[in-house]
Amino acid sequence: MHQLSTYLKAIHRQSGPATIIRQQSESHLEQDQDGTLIHHRQTHYWFADGVVICHQREQDDVPSQQLCAECWISYRVIASPHPISPSHKLFHNPCQEAFWLKMQGIVPAT
Repeated sequence: MHQLSTYLKAIHRQSGPATIIRQQSESHLEQDQDGTLIHHRQTHYWFADGVVICHQREQDDVPSQQLCAECWISYRVIASPHPISPSHKLFHNPCQEAFWLKMQGIVPAT
């Protein structure tokens, strides 16, 4: 079984066995009922071995007093010729994502 972290290494610009052959991003802003702007970004990554991963990020445009502001970050396998584990990973802030990536041996791209 292949590991999701193998593909995230490539997404975070680190060398490894996975090779990105194409990527496409979409971004848009949305205003909620409180007037807060919400930034949405979705990027699809196509890999040489046929795997496709969707990376989504949603973050409010409000200055936060928190050390690590709330944010929604996800990685989801949307196509693969072989099993990948886990097939989906969700984080609730960038610190949580950075910790998980570090535990997988991945240094997050800045």
